[in-house]
Amino acid sequence: MSTSPLDYSQDPPRSQYDLIIRKDKPFNAEPRIQDLVKHYITPEQFMFVRSHGPVPMHLNDSHIITVQGGENTKEFTVGQLKTQFKKYHVMMAMQCAGNRRDGLHRVKHTKGVIWGAAAVGNTTFAGCRLRDVLHAVGVTSFKNDLHVAFESVEQCEETPCYGSSIPLCKALDEFGDVLLAYEMNGKPLTRDHGYPLRVVVPGYIGARSVKYLKSIIVQDHESTSYFQQRDYKLLPANVSCEAEAEEYWCKVPAIGEFNVQSFVCSPSHEEEDTIKASGIMTAQGYALSGGGRGIQRVDVSNDNGETWQVANLYQPTLTTSAHIWGWCLWTLKLEYKGYPIVSRAVDSAGNVQQEYPVWNYRGVLNNSWRTVNL
Repeated sequence: MSTSPLDYSQDPPRSQYDLIIRKDKPFNAEPRIQDLVKHYITPEQFMFVRSHGPVPMHLNDSHIITVQGGENTKEFTVGQLKTQFKKYHVMMAMQCAGNRRDGLHRVKHTKGVIWGAAAVGNTTFAGCRLRDVLHAVGVTSFKNDLHVAFESVEQCEETPCYGSSIPLCKALDEFGDVLLAYEMNGKPLTRDHGYPLRVVVPGYIGARSVKYLKSIIVQDHESTSYFQQRDYKLLPANVSCEAEAEEYWCKVPAIGEFNVQSFVCSPSHEEEDTIKASGIMTAQGYALSGGGRGIQRVDVSNDNGETWQVANLYQPTLTTSAHIWGWCLWTLKLEYKGYPIVSRAVDSAGNVQQEYPVWNYRGVLNNSWRTVNL
C-alpha cells in the first residue's frame, strides 16, 4: 500500500467534461446515463474517466517505453513508435470493471468506486499494434503459459504504480487489435485518458488497458501487480470482508473478457408524467459483449418479464469486421403499462445475459436486468 500522501495539485483542468464525479481524488467520473446513448462514438465530453492516482504531467513524445521479450530488450520513445510502426485504428467499447457497481452496493457492501451504469464508452483509438512491437524484439510466437505485463508511471493509492497483464496469445493475435494507442477519436490522447501512450485491449475490461505506459515485459506468469492479483476478480458470494477474501485471491482468476450485457438508459424518471399522458414511450439503451462478439438480439419487456419484444439495433460494424469490439445501441417504442422496463441481450456466440444479479464482494460486472421504475 502507498505510505505517503499523493499530490493531486497538478492534475489537469476538467471543464471540458460533462460528468458526474464519483470520486474527486483520484478523479473518477461518468456521464449521466441519458447522455451516454446520444452518440454511437462517445465524445470526450461524455467519456468516463478512471484514475488510480494523480495524472502524470511530465510526459511527452520523448517518454521512453522499455520492451523486453526473452533475452531481448529495446527502448522506444513515443515519437519512435509513431514513426517506425504502421498506424492502425480500432473502434471499441471501453468499460470499467466496476461499471454498475451501484446496483450491487444497494444490496451488499462492495469495495471500490461506486459507479453507475455509464462507466463505459464507445471510442476509436489509433496507434501501433502491440504485435508489431513485440515482433521487433523477437517475440513472434507464443505458448499458452506466457503473458505480457504492462507497467505504468501512474502512482496509485494502493501500490507505487499501476500494472496489469494479458495472455501473450491475445497480444500476438493478428485479429486481436491490441494497440499502443496515442490517439482517441482522431485527436491526441488527453492526459486523463493516458497521454502520451496507453495500451488498449479490445474486448477486455478497462483495467487491462494500462495508461501512461512505462514498460512491456513478456514473462511466464501474470503480472504480480496489486491490480492483477488482489483486485478485479470475482470472488464467491459468501465473501463479505477483506479477511474472508484472503483465502481466494490466489485461487480466483483475474477478469479478462467481459460478459454479454445490456442496460436501459432512457426514458428517465423525469419523463414519467409525459409518458403516462401519452401512453407511449421510447426505450433506449446499450448492449455489448467481450471477446469480439457482437450483439445478436436485445429483448425488452414492459410487463414484468411476462412478454418480450425485440429491439431495433444499431451496430454498424456487425458486417464489416472480423471481430466486433464496439457496442450496440438499441431502441424500441413501448406501451406504458406501469411496470419497470427490463432488457436482456444475446451475443453472436449465443451467450444470453444473466437474468439475475451476481453479488460478490468486489462488486464488478453485474449482468442483471436493468430496470427503469416509471
